[in-house]
Amino acid sequence: MKFLSALLASSFSLLLASCGGGSSAPDTTSPLVSKVSTGPLVNGQVTLTAEASDAVGVTAYCFKTESSAPAASNSCFTASASKAIADPTAKSTHYIWAKDAANNVSALFMVEGPFYTDTTAPVISAVNVSAPINGQLTLTATANDEVRVTGYCFKSNATPPVSSDPCFIASASQSVTTPVIPTRFFAWAKDSANNVSSAFNRVAGACSNEGVNASQSVNLPTVCLSTSLGEMVVALEASKAPITTANFLKYVNDGHYSQTVFHRVISNFMIQGGGFTGVPINTTNAKKGTLYDPIELETTSKTGLSNTVGTLAMARTNVLNSATREFFINTVDNTFLNTSSGGYAVFGRVIYGLNNTVQSIRSVPVQNNASGETSQPLTPPVLNWAYQLQ
Repeated sequence: MKFLSALLASSFSLLLASCGGGSSAPDTTSPLVSKVSTGPLVNGQVTLTAEASDAVGVTAYCFKTESSAPAASNSCFTASASKAIADPTAKSTHYIWAKDAANNVSALFMVEGPFYTDTTAPVISAVNVSAPINGQLTLTATANDEVRVTGYCFKSNATPPVSSDPCFIASASQSVTTPVIPTRFFAWAKDSANNVSSAFNRVAGACSNEGVNASQSVNLPTVCLSTSLGEMVVALEASKAPITTANFLKYVNDGHYSQTVFHRVISNFMIQGGGFTGVPINTTNAKKGTLYDPIELETTSKTGLSNTVGTLAMARTNVLNSATREFFINTVDNTFLNTSSGGYAVFGRVIYGLNNTVQSIRSVPVQNNASGETSQPLTPPVLNWAYQLQ
């Protein structure tokens, strides 16, 4: 019996040993990064992909642009063996490490850029021009590039700039003094490899040559109005109607009329605008911005002017001294407005655009407004901007 007990004890010990009752050696071998490959350019980026080996298995990779070795717990470690480089044309250095399940970290592997040779210049597809406000307009370029656009140059001459030209700025927009006479502007873009685009040009200005010529034919303040149906120039009677003229010019030079609409059109009467950005007429569509105090009514009996075809006059409520920003243009002789309900103040006249732009606006289809008057345009003509020429 003693022999049997000893035999059983010996067998049990062997069984424990065969089932792993002993301890294995810990993993102390670090991974080895052996290669980093560069992928193709995709959406302006190049992807670096690391290859690493380990005695057990690689669990994470770290990509950095500085060489200090990371601890295994560093947040730079991710499961992905790849890293997208946002500026592959730059002379940059990237450092890569791998770690394993035992948190052994490899020695660093270094790769130097640039990782892509960019020889393709950017392309400018458009240059938009803002409405002139306070003597300035803004040119904004739209450009694309294989990698990225780093600078824009705007000039009023066609001489191509080199990439180091100080005309290049980071912003895609630049404000310039509004030219009264239409002027051709040129724009270029450059990329991070200093490739410069071909020129993109467009004409910008407050008014057409014809409008400017009309303005210069009178010795009065003039305003050019750009609308969605054409252009017009009005001459203002600053001496005869000084209060009304000064009030109108305040709104013009504030840029207040930009993107307003002609909200009331009665073909054989007048076209009215200046107060709303759309129809119907309500507070939601009212133009936002500074609203100056109502002005004194300068009656036609005081000014010697008259509500005849092509003249510019102020709209108001039933209160005599209530005019602010809304104006109208008489499309026919409306001399009864000189005295009707106290009269309506005339302060200017259309000197360019009466036979085309005004006619186009007065001819738009209309429907009933909220008051039942058939005067609300189905598609309101837009006043893009108003700009004082002289």
